[in-house]
Amino acid sequence: MALVPQVIIRKARAILLRKVEYGDHDVVLTFLTPDKGKVSAFAKNAKKSVKRFSGVLELSTLLEIVTRQGKGLPYLEEASIISPYESIRTDYLRSAYAGYWSEVTIQWLEEEVPQERLFALFEAALGALNDTRRSPGGVSILFQVIFLDLAGFAPALAQCAGCGESLENPSGDRVLFDLDRGGLVCPGCRGEARHRMAISVGTLKQLRWVQDEGLEGAFRVRFSPMAEREALALLERFLPRHLGREPKSLSFLSKIRSM
Repeated sequence: MALVPQVIIRKARAILLRKVEYGDHDVVLTFLTPDKGKVSAFAKNAKKSVKRFSGVLELSTLLEIVTRQGKGLPYLEEASIISPYESIRTDYLRSAYAGYWSEVTIQWLEEEVPQERLFALFEAALGALNDTRRSPGGVSILFQVIFLDLAGFAPALAQCAGCGESLENPSGDRVLFDLDRGGLVCPGCRGEARHRMAISVGTLKQLRWVQDEGLEGAFRVRFSPMAEREALALLERFLPRHLGREPKSLSFLSKIRSM
């Protein structure tokens, strides 16, 4: 008697990171989920199925999805919106920031590795980005600092990345950050820093505070305009450097921001 293949059905909370058209009617989707991390799914007839997917499969949306395991990619059977984040959808700058986060997340993650902390970060960041009272750049700083910590690339902000000397209380009003070594450098190690950036001590203190607070408390912080400019300039150079690739979405974000 032939065995009937077991059909595996999974339900999950998911954030839609990427959507790629496949043929005339189908779509391949990439999601971030807590229990499986980055997962891909095949949405058959998604572009013409008004009943199942119309208005649901929008990027940077929090969904509940139901998938069925196929021979290759799982098939997306159902999707319903938990949080649409309308203010992100309708704002070019906010959606550009969300697109940048999605791309760096896709670049860094392997398929199907649990990512509960990263999922919690992404959900919190989207919620903050959706709040029009908040600066999208400030929210992006929070996302990037915590993302770097989760990825194992947290910048060294309290000691010299060259010799290890404590820089907890730096002299002067500016400090030097070595992009290659991933942290501050003392006066004695500055000559070896080929790719470096200067930031104010005020910006440094705010970045340290975000690092120390982590996901639990970081989203309470607000940045001054100068601190936001400096921190974004630093993080948007540092993060791609340590991921090993410049995200295409970062160029688009820069263009939108300059308009």
